[in-house]
Amino acid sequence: MKQEQPDECYKHHMLLKKMLDEMHDFLFGDLKHTNDVSFVSKVNLMFQELNFIKHILIGSITAILAGCLFIGRQLYCIEETSKNLNSYMENSKTMEIKLAQIEEKIKGIK
Repeated sequence: MKQEQPDECYKHHMLLKKMLDEMHDFLFGDLKHTNDVSFVSKVNLMFQELNFIKHILIGSITAILAGCLFIGRQLYCIEETSKNLNSYMENSKTMEIKLAQIEEKIKGIK
């Protein structure tokens, strides 16, 4: 009976070693199958791609916000310039009317 127990333990040990080797090959790659990409490498590649996409999205959102701020500032400048031009035109009209009234008074005096 003592001989059977070490044989069973050895078989069980070899089965566990085989399973452990399969897990190791799956996770970290197999030297016999170098064309296959390991699971850890796949996960690292996916993480790097997702990180790259995250940086692209953050950059895009920042660029869009900067563009919106620039356009808003330009629209504000255009609006202010338009208000200034309107007030200048109104002031010039009133000055022309006053000038015409002064010219009529001067002609009336002569």
